[in-house]
Amino acid sequence: MASSSNKTILIVDDEEALSHMLSDTLSNEGYQVLEANSAVRALGILKSTKVDLMISDIIMPGMSGFELVDKVNELYPRVKIQLVTGYSDQVRDDVVLHKKILYKPYQHFDVLERVKSLLQSEDE
Repeated sequence: MASSSNKTILIVDDEEALSHMLSDTLSNEGYQVLEANSAVRALGILKSTKVDLMISDIIMPGMSGFELVDKVNELYPRVKIQLVTGYSDQVRDDVVLHKKILYKPYQHFDVLERVKSLLQSEDE
């Protein structure tokens, strides 16, 4: 299995404080972390940077996390995706069947376990 230090994670969240907290947590585990405060910015980063995992909020102004997932799956199918939300009613059946959503507020341990699991599945 590859070490965490060569894995790049993109955090997409319009809530800057939450994005920074998650970034700090993942950076402390040795991941390379990029942040985007919108889906449009995330797509720009994905266009120019190899990203292994994207963690995206669902509710964002402009393009939602669901719309972002659709674009990323189409343009960058190798990128693993983890969605997060603070709203349990913002769930789409087709996404839930393939990916589990983390609900805010989440524990750092839960995020790290999910990240490790998603990235490990790539290495197998």
